[in-house]
Amino acid sequence: MIFLAYVVGISLMKDIRRLYQYHGAEHKCINCIEKGRPLTVHNVMRSSRIHKRCGTSFLFFVMFVSIILFFFIRVQNPALKIALRILLIPVIAGISYEIIRLAGRSDNLFVKIISAPGMLLQRLTTKEPDKSMVEVAMKSVEAVFDWKAYLNETFGYEVDDSWLVDEPIDEETAEDRASVDAVEENGQADEEAADGKAADADGV
Repeated sequence: MIFLAYVVGISLMKDIRRLYQYHGAEHKCINCIEKGRPLTVHNVMRSSRIHKRCGTSFLFFVMFVSIILFFFIRVQNPALKIALRILLIPVIAGISYEIIRLAGRSDNLFVKIISAPGMLLQRLTTKEPDKSMVEVAMKSVEAVFDWKAYLNETFGYEVDDSWLVDEPIDEETAEDRASVDAVEENGQADEEAADGKAADADGV
């Protein structure tokens, strides 16, 4: 509760709120790319500011794992207690990292349940950014990540530079963008169908 009160309290500060907006812009960029959309202001703005692999979720898992671990590991000696907490930091961080990796690549019910608190916490540590913040986040992503190559390898299409102009767009470009959205939607439909078949097979 103290931690939550702290997060909420500092969000009232103008500079921290701005920081949270940039945090949201970063998430929007990553979600945009992982959904198979070209990195444009329009596409980023309509993407979610919540992300499963966020550092906020990682921090929640660290706290959760720590509570569970130290519930079972109890010592009376104060010096030994401090030493154990220091020595177990890599273990706690490692377990938390594996959990967040699992959350990033799986979408089953168990993962959704354990991810929910961290996702809710992100609603405090991220805010909706404006377009200028999104543009900064896009430049940051482009500086460290070849998102065009990622889309080509993952979704099987090459990004045309004409797609990167948000407004205005001609009819042909609009059709190209629509085809990209169709690829994404078809991919999601295929995944859902595969999950349904797997569930039917398990039932049999």
